[in-house]
Amino acid sequence: MQVTYKLANCELTVEGADAKAVFDEIASAIEVFGHSRCGACDSERTALVTRDYDGNTYREIKCQDCGSVLGLGQRKDGKLFPRRKDKEGNWLPNNGWAKWGNRQVEDEIDDPFLKGGKR
Repeated sequence: MQVTYKLANCELTVEGADAKAVFDEIASAIEVFGHSRCGACDSERTALVTRDYDGNTYREIKCQDCGSVLGLGQRKDGKLFPRRKDKEGNWLPNNGWAKWGNRQVEDEIDDPFLKGGKR
């Protein structure tokens, strides 16, 4: 079964064996690609960014206006999810969107780039 699903900023086409599998794939894709606005400044100019640092690949959604990013984590099954909570399960400010140099968020997210690493 193949389904095309339209979002505000893109169109997704997913395949699955049945409606349940297609639903799960769409839900997973929306969680990553369903961000049409920056959570810090409300801009619609966001871009998907992938960067490598010290042998690790980091994926994030970056605001082209204010520079804030929404980091994406990866589950054991390989699917991505937006990082909106710290290690203790507390919600991050701006629903996870953070600018470089925000020490509170830097300390809560385990990402060497946020902690002064280089691109």
